[in-house]
Amino acid sequence: MKLNMSKMIFISMIFVSSFISLSMNNWFSMWIIMEISLFMFIPLMSKNKISDQSMKYFIIQSISSYLFIFSIIMNSMNEMYINNPLTLLSLMLKIGMPPFHIWKPEIMSKLPWMECLLLTTLIKIPPMILINKLISFKMLMIPLLITLIIGSLSGLNQLNLKKMMAFSSIFNLPWMSSAFLISKKIMLTFLIFYIMLNFKLMNLFKLNNLNYLNQLNFLPLKTKMTMNLNMLSMSGLPPLLGFFPKWMILNELIKTLMILPSIMILTSMISMFMYIQINYLHMSNFSLKKKNFKNNTAKSFSILNLMVFPMMLIFWM
Repeated sequence: MKLNMSKMIFISMIFVSSFISLSMNNWFSMWIIMEISLFMFIPLMSKNKISDQSMKYFIIQSISSYLFIFSIIMNSMNEMYINNPLTLLSLMLKIGMPPFHIWKPEIMSKLPWMECLLLTTLIKIPPMILINKLISFKMLMIPLLITLIIGSLSGLNQLNLKKMMAFSSIFNLPWMSSAFLISKKIMLTFLIFYIMLNFKLMNLFKLNNLNYLNQLNFLPLKTKMTMNLNMLSMSGLPPLLGFFPKWMILNELIKTLMILPSIMILTSMISMFMYIQINYLHMSNFSLKKKNFKNNTAKSFSILNLMVFPMMLIFWM
């Protein structure tokens, strides 16, 4: 009981601190919120008897925090608060943006699914806000392009589902960053849909005790179809739920520049190819064994996945 209660407190603190950061303008307050999230997340890692991973995560996050504070002190001395390369480097290391991304798949591969969900969604919100407030879009352009290419290509040869979700999270960083830059409406839409899709997919993996791709062969057909639909939605395949926020981002970005939206579309096609290939391999050899699974929940989310895009399109128009 005590263990569950403390876990609830840690998760609720991460949740609250991440969403409070959406309404803050002070960099020092944002830094405090990032540290609160860090110190709430480490006990969740330590409870699962993976202390080496929690130590690695703590060291990486501590280095990035020291670099961030040092860069802010340098900025205050020079009276220049934006576009410091050291600030960008520290925040890229904190969220696992390439070329500082190697720690993220390795740590996620040994975490439980719910901790993976926190690491890929809520914990990266405050650093993303700081990146978009302290760094100009021109300076972000090259890191975003590198992230898109590495995130899409690195997921092609993964057999571990947790590593695959880590590279999916890395691939979605430029989309999230662009949403933060465009408007609050698009940012909130993208965040809600992204968190919802991640939660549903990782919850399915947790319920069925899945860690590797070949384990999908032994699932019932309905469960497999629900997972495949969620994977395709994560990649942004129209007319699924995940396509709508990405379509909004592209619609706004294409008005100002062409390079980034073009690379976004090309790399999304690569990630779609990866998911479609997985779907083909597992749907061609499905198992009809019955397992305990909440079919009503899966069915309702599948309908939501298919119907939300037309409804949101009507609302947006």
